[in-house]
Amino acid sequence: MYADMHIHSIFSDSTRSPEEIAHVAKQRNVSLLSVCDHGTVAAYGRLAEACGQIGVSVVLGIEMGAVMGGHDYHMLAYNFDWNNNEMADFIRSEVENSDRECEAMIVKMSGDYPQLSLADYLAYERPEGAGGWKYIHYAVDRGVYKTYEEAGAEIFPLYYEAGEAACPVEEFCRIVKQAGGAPVLAHPGNIGAERFTELLRGMQDRGLAGVECYYPSHSKETTEFLADYCRKNNLRITGGSDCHGDYDRTPGYTIGSLKTPACALDLKGII
Repeated sequence: MYADMHIHSIFSDSTRSPEEIAHVAKQRNVSLLSVCDHGTVAAYGRLAEACGQIGVSVVLGIEMGAVMGGHDYHMLAYNFDWNNNEMADFIRSEVENSDRECEAMIVKMSGDYPQLSLADYLAYERPEGAGGWKYIHYAVDRGVYKTYEEAGAEIFPLYYEAGEAACPVEEFCRIVKQAGGAPVLAHPGNIGAERFTELLRGMQDRGLAGVECYYPSHSKETTEFLADYCRKNNLRITGGSDCHGDYDRTPGYTIGSLKTPACALDLKGII
């Protein structure tokens, strides 16, 4: 049986509902999964119920951002207490910052497209049951772009400006750990052994608990290097498809595509 510890739902930027995720996971022999939506755990009530009915195990997860050495990194947090006050405040602050960044993009876009305005955007509601970013749906519904995919590919590079500085990695790790969770570096990519060692040592010194070693874009050599580093340095080994449903049809980025056996991971303290 397989594990997929990085999936997105309609509560974030995917087209799949929690129930659909559970169904597809069962079909593809995924026995352990985690939905790591951006800045929210709203999927978990429905997800746990759907997975419980078909015998699929679920781990609480979330994806957020953190910064180290002037670089932004995607971070995952697993198995934390979502009722922990500091963790809840941390999640809320990241969502608020993300909302401000999206609003700033709409303000910039309104200079090029008169049918857009911040007031109209704030009153706009994302289509019910549809995942994805509100600002992308808005641009499509107002006729600026024909499809969600087209808008998603063009808006961010043209109009995005970073808002407040992301949380430092050490603060991210501290908050997640005090909430009883495990902070994990998401999809570090293919940057080479020397740079990996520097990156992972720096993050481990700041409290990192694990690394997403298995990922669709990782080469075999990258996966092996990361997993070996984790084994030698007492870091947890995770892996996931980063599935966004129909919003990303890149081969490999779908539930269970990696066919990672649960026994290949090291999830001590996560499950």
